[in-house]
Amino acid sequence: MITAYGRDEVMKSVEEAGIEDVLIKPVTSSLLFDTVMRIMGGDTESCQETDIKTPVNGLIDLAGARILLVEDNDLNQEVAIELLTDAGFVVDLAADGAKALEMVNAQAHQGGYSIVLMDMQMPVMDGITATREMRKLPQHANLPIVAMTANAMSGDRDRCLEAGMNDHLAKPIDPEELWAKLRRWFKPLALQQFAPALPPPQTCSLSKV
Repeated sequence: MITAYGRDEVMKSVEEAGIEDVLIKPVTSSLLFDTVMRIMGGDTESCQETDIKTPVNGLIDLAGARILLVEDNDLNQEVAIELLTDAGFVVDLAADGAKALEMVNAQAHQGGYSIVLMDMQMPVMDGITATREMRKLPQHANLPIVAMTANAMSGDRDRCLEAGMNDHLAKPIDPEELWAKLRRWFKPLALQQFAPALPPPQTCSLSKV
């Protein structure tokens, strides 16, 4: 089964229906491969050791850039991190706005983040408050911050912009929309320091069933 709903909402009934496994959208190539191999009884261990993260088409110049993901939901964290790392990015995670503020300040002394993906509603400190606190500091005045929220209302978008965010990304995350936001808001000067030499992709042999 492939669904956009959370795993907990569907797992109670899938076994009774005879469904082998559940894929939560958006489905990444890595997640799809692992699920198919698990169901078919294949061996994925040899592939995991040589897995090469190949940048998504159109993002190769951005590969290696450091992104701060600010998200408190475990499932959303898993999906976003897999999408971003599969595309060649380095991802740091903060589960609330207060931790994000701390990490942004610390990373500023090491080159800073290329972009922050900021959830709006979180415990401890929400995304709106965290963004306002970041914008108070001169070193974060030009840091691209993109809101992530399940609320698609125009009022929420306006609140994000008023707080100092640059853009808005709806959840569940659409990979193509995410790539478009990254291409639009990455700091041009930051790209000069991210040019990792990518080794040629390696192939993995699938075990016969």
